[in-house]
Amino acid sequence: MLQYARSIVAVLTALCLGLMSACSSSPQRAAPTGAGNYMLTVRDAANGRPVEGVSVTAVGAGARNRGAESKASTTDEDGIVVLAFGNWGAVELMLSQGEVNERWMVTQDRVAVNGGKSSREPLRLMVGSRSNGGASAYTLSITRVERGGKIDA
Repeated sequence: MLQYARSIVAVLTALCLGLMSACSSSPQRAAPTGAGNYMLTVRDAANGRPVEGVSVTAVGAGARNRGAESKASTTDEDGIVVLAFGNWGAVELMLSQGEVNERWMVTQDRVAVNGGKSSREPLRLMVGSRSNGGASAYTLSITRVERGGKIDA
């Protein structure tokens, strides 16, 4: 009987040690978040063509980021601009060209890496430039650039 009890204790000890080591290991993040280079593509909402010459300004949103340095540049002929965001969490984007002025919000931890697909939309229109500020003149896509790519600002 004593031998039987010892073998049960040994099995339970081995199971507990295995469970503790499995629980103590932390999973790695699927994609990095925070500070880094983000590529934004701006397209015309009406026809889907890239829009050249849109001024894009990015700054950290919220009280925690008050006074953060903004980043600004202009889209190229492919409608692309690459900006270096800080570890802001939420980013306010201001897009302007001529009389078109829009505000967008980006949630950094939702942005896919290197052109991947996000499980949740990282972009949200705050103030549009059509029909009393409710609709957007642009469609936007954003991805975090981990390798390569020119940084505009």
